[in-house]
Amino acid sequence: MYVSSLNLASFRNYESLHFEPSEGLNVLLGQNAQGKSAILEAVYLLATSKSHRTSRDMDMIRLGDPLARVVAEVKRTARNDVTVEIDLSKSEKKILKINTVRHPKIGDVVGQLNAVVFSDSDIDMVRGEPSKRRRFLNLEISQIRPQYVYALGRYRRVLDQRNNLLREIKAGTASKSGLDVWDSQLAAYGAIVIARRAEFVRFLSGAAAGIYSTLTGGSEEFLVSYKANVEPGDETTEAEISERFLSALGDKRELDLARATTNTGPHRDDLTLMVNGLAAREFASQGQQRTAAIALKLAEIDLMEQTVGESPVVLLDDIMAELDESRRQRIFDSTVGRCQTIVTTTHISEIGQAVIERCTVFDVESGTVSRQ
Repeated sequence: MYVSSLNLASFRNYESLHFEPSEGLNVLLGQNAQGKSAILEAVYLLATSKSHRTSRDMDMIRLGDPLARVVAEVKRTARNDVTVEIDLSKSEKKILKINTVRHPKIGDVVGQLNAVVFSDSDIDMVRGEPSKRRRFLNLEISQIRPQYVYALGRYRRVLDQRNNLLREIKAGTASKSGLDVWDSQLAAYGAIVIARRAEFVRFLSGAAAGIYSTLTGGSEEFLVSYKANVEPGDETTEAEISERFLSALGDKRELDLARATTNTGPHRDDLTLMVNGLAAREFASQGQQRTAAIALKLAEIDLMEQTVGESPVVLLDDIMAELDESRRQRIFDSTVGRCQTIVTTTHISEIGQAVIERCTVFDVESGTVSRQ
């Protein structure tokens, strides 16, 4: 799979852009704040419907403009080629299109293009709060399991409704009996989220452990496990998880009523990341944390390839200066010749001479892109 063309209109600092990357390795070369990362952000937006740089869609709209448009032509081998489009507005919901046809559901668009992004914020996934790791799970599972997008969206809506009711009950304006309906729906959608997360982490754990071992010359051990708020079990069905979730909601009901919020469910899940038997978040060095993040992302490429049947587009967003030569080489060895790869950098020397000979270089300056 690869992006054959990318068109931007009023996106970040681009008034308009038509960009045709090669199928292999592409280097976007330029100083900071010229528009390099915006190109990667646009590709990732089309893959996931989300930015890897901001949580607000309006931040991606060019200053002074009301709308932004991102369109990509995607060549695929396991499925037919596709055109994916997302239009952003400062006042309306985003518009999603596949082959120029508008689709109301985000799940229809997510996964049409698969992408894995490496950025300098990846280390926050390892050392940051659980919300960072949940976001990682949500974005990456959504690309390979369309059902997950729908279930997660429904879960969040039901969770909001249940929390609103809990607040009303605490205020004395609603009855406890209304919780039963929301509990059953929360358990049903939550079970799908939990099952897909458990499935994803089982594969990710084995692949990431092997990659981490290679990156450290076999001297260190990396373990990834799913810390579920409702334990899924190894061979548990979604129906069984739903029953277990429903029971947990009943057990925690008095606590939920006292706190006026839902204390049980996948919105409180986490990933447990261990380096040499110790929690990576608390005890790993910065180098170990960065290596752990790289191992997770490289494992994600393997998972997408096996699940979708073709390699994703790989986006390396200004990470070259943060990595030593061995880590850079490991990433390139895993991607170049296998995936379309787009790299941003301020200095071409950070790429390495052996890799430079195999890449297409584009100069990026003040919102313009030109091929060398």
